[in-house]
Amino acid sequence: MKSSVKIWGKIMAMITISLLLLPACKKQEEPEVVKDVQGNIYETVKIGDQVWMKENLRTGSYRDGSWLLTNLYADYEWASASAACCIYHPSYIDGLDDESDILDAYGMLYNWYAVTDARGLCPVGWRIPTEADWEILIDYLGGPDVAGGKLKSKRTAPDAHPRWEVPNDGASDAVSFAAIPSGYRASLGMYEGVGYYACWWSSTQYDANYAYSYYIHTTDTYLELSNDRKRSGYSVRCIKE
Repeated sequence: MKSSVKIWGKIMAMITISLLLLPACKKQEEPEVVKDVQGNIYETVKIGDQVWMKENLRTGSYRDGSWLLTNLYADYEWASASAACCIYHPSYIDGLDDESDILDAYGMLYNWYAVTDARGLCPVGWRIPTEADWEILIDYLGGPDVAGGKLKSKRTAPDAHPRWEVPNDGASDAVSFAAIPSGYRASLGMYEGVGYYACWWSSTQYDANYAYSYYIHTTDTYLELSNDRKRSGYSVRCIKE
């Protein structure tokens, strides 16, 4: 009888300890929520040993509160700008009528000069990913051939924006990165590829005029490394420092 009481007591103690630890474990698994200097809130996701924003950056100002150059509507204005940002033009997106709707759905587009400005685009504790950061992510996902599909959101037309145009091949969003096709602004100012391309800068320079970027297309699962003109406008995903 005494042995049974002792065993039962040990079992109750183990149950009590487990119940006390359970809330702490759940709390550790909750994703971090980040706010930028303008008050925009971003969800985050842990992928391997990295923590990424799972939304494109939307801020129009640097970490210190100073504004980026924007409202560059003419192609020549964009093509000759230094550090700048823009929103994909509403006239090219069916179903979204103004810039605020597009900003909420797809985020801001930045040239590389804005991305690497010393004042910092990302919130405190976060930074622009390097080429090496992207390559770590790609390796974790099993290589460039399949990484794009694992990152792509499964939202496809006729879903509401943000969405991929069909076919959105191989999209599984297996790691909850929720990649969306924000398109880009070419270095000469033209808007291209919304619904078809998700393009992001790295902070790594290729040479004086080009820098490394990564993109996914709606017809592929490939996460492509590219080097593009620094005046191009691409999306940004911040990574935790």
